[in-house]
Amino acid sequence: MSILKLSRKDNSKNYILISAISITFIVIFLLLLGVYGYRFNIFSAGYSLLFLTKYAIYLSIIAFSLTLISIGYSLKLNKKIFNFLTGAFVLSFNLTLISFFYFQVLDLRSNPLINDISTDYSDLLEFKVSSSHILPENDHHLIQKYGGFKLPNYDLKPLLLGDVSREEVFNNSLVVIEKMGLEVIYQSLEEGKIEALDKSFWYRFKDDLIIQIEELISGKIMINVRSASRTGKSDFGKNSQRIRNYFNLIKKEIALINK
Repeated sequence: MSILKLSRKDNSKNYILISAISITFIVIFLLLLGVYGYRFNIFSAGYSLLFLTKYAIYLSIIAFSLTLISIGYSLKLNKKIFNFLTGAFVLSFNLTLISFFYFQVLDLRSNPLINDISTDYSDLLEFKVSSSHILPENDHHLIQKYGGFKLPNYDLKPLLLGDVSREEVFNNSLVVIEKMGLEVIYQSLEEGKIEALDKSFWYRFKDDLIIQIEELISGKIMINVRSASRTGKSDFGKNSQRIRNYFNLIKKEIALINK
């Protein structure tokens, strides 16, 4: 009799793990539905992010919790290793997903509610190709400078370079933009302007970047940059990060010239 009970226990299925796996597939479906629904203009960005993605993460938390329970329960079942490894994979997947969006929320709260960043608002750069960007209001630069946790954009200002020509900075900027994975959509050495397009990996959100390269009376080169998102009210700090990345890379390129 005891042997029969043991056999039944060992051969029973881990229904908790099966439920967690099923919910995880629903999570994946909702995330993909949000991404491709927005890409093909079926859903708005708000619906994709604030409804489909949000509830996918809620379900992911449930799947994560069920998987934790199932791992302990699998020790009582037959094929313990298979159940444990499957549970560990599902657990890792959901933990990675939850962690990713958790840090996205932190970025959202750490940065000001703004999607248009510039190094100079006294003479704001206007996009030539992407002319649909509305000029920011008068207090926009105050939100950029003083908004957000720990004032992330407080020190953002034009870049000054010495011992280099305007043409060298222009040509190296084209190289840097290519390294950053951006698409150049306008360039004019005469105007000293470069305009580029960036697309996010998943949703293919489009952000525009414009660079103005000027030679000052002192002979130094001054670079002003503006980066703006076409969609949404917050950029999660991506525009300021893009400007900083460009500044860091162009300084490295110019340093190689001056060696």
